[in-house]
Amino acid sequence: MKKNLLCRLAEEKYFLRAPFNRLNFYWRLFATALGFSLFGGGSIVMGLTLFPLIILFTKDKRRRSDRVRSAISYAFRLYLSVIELLGVVKIKTKGFEHLQGMQSKLVICNHPSLLDVVIIMSRLKNIQCVVNNKLWRNPFVGIVVRAAGFIRNDTEPQFFLQQCKEMLARGENLVIFPEGTRSVPGQPMKLHRGVANLALCAEADVQALTLICNSVWLIKNVKWYEIPPKRAEFSLEVGPLFSHRNYCGDSPRSIRVRAFMRDIQLYYRNWSDPPGGTVWDLTKCRIKANFPNP
Repeated sequence: MKKNLLCRLAEEKYFLRAPFNRLNFYWRLFATALGFSLFGGGSIVMGLTLFPLIILFTKDKRRRSDRVRSAISYAFRLYLSVIELLGVVKIKTKGFEHLQGMQSKLVICNHPSLLDVVIIMSRLKNIQCVVNNKLWRNPFVGIVVRAAGFIRNDTEPQFFLQQCKEMLARGENLVIFPEGTRSVPGQPMKLHRGVANLALCAEADVQALTLICNSVWLIKNVKWYEIPPKRAEFSLEVGPLFSHRNYCGDSPRSIRVRAFMRDIQLYYRNWSDPPGGTVWDLTKCRIKANFPNP
C-alpha cells in the first residue's frame, strides 16, 4: 500500500507539467477556496435563520432533533453537489439502498479526510455523531449541534455511554470513526476497542462503511489549499454488518471485545490491502466468534 502511494505521488508530479492540467489545477484551487467559503457562510446563515426557527417552532425535543438533523443532511448534500459541479470532487456511493430505514446501528468508517462525516451524513438522515467540544462551544455551530442532539467528546465516560445507549434504544444510528483520528496514508489502520465495548454494552450491531479517496487531500496536518493535482474522487461503499449477538457468551467481556475488534480489523485490513490487488472476498472474514450463546 505504501509503495502504491509513492508511485501515485510520482505520477501526479509529472501530471502537472501539461499546460491544461496546470490551468485545471488553479481553477480547482479557486473552486476549493470558494467551496470552503460557501460552507462557512452557509453555516452562519443557517445558524442564524433556519435552525433558530426550527428550535422556536418545534417544542418536542425529539422532533426538533430529527428536523435539525434532516436539515443538516440536506444541506450537506447540497454542498457536495455544488463542489462537484465546480469540479473540486467527484463522489460515488454504493449499497446505500440497503440502509434505508436502518435503526439502532453503530456506523463505523475509515477516516481519510475532513469530508468523511459530510459525505456520510449527506447519505444518512437518521444519524447521530460525536462532536469536538470546540464546536459545541462555537457561537454559531454550537446552536446547531446542541439542537441536533449530537454528543460531546469530552463528557464523562459513564455519561457518554448512557447517552449512546439511549440514542440507540430510540432507533437512532451513531457514526463513529474507530481510529479516533484521521487515517494516515500508507499506514495500516489502528482501531480502538471503544466501538466494540459500546456495541456490547448497548447490544447494537455494527454497520461497516469504507471510504476510498484517489488522492491525498484534507488529511491531518495538511492545509486546505494543498490540493491534489487531479480532482479528488471519493467512493463510499457499504460493508458487512457485524452482529453483536455473535459475540455473546460466557467468556470474559475483554475476550469478547478483542474478538469483535479482531474481526473488524480483519475486514479493514483486507479491504485496504487485498492480496494480489483483487477485491476482498467477504466470505474470508470470520464474522462469528467462537463463543457459546447464552
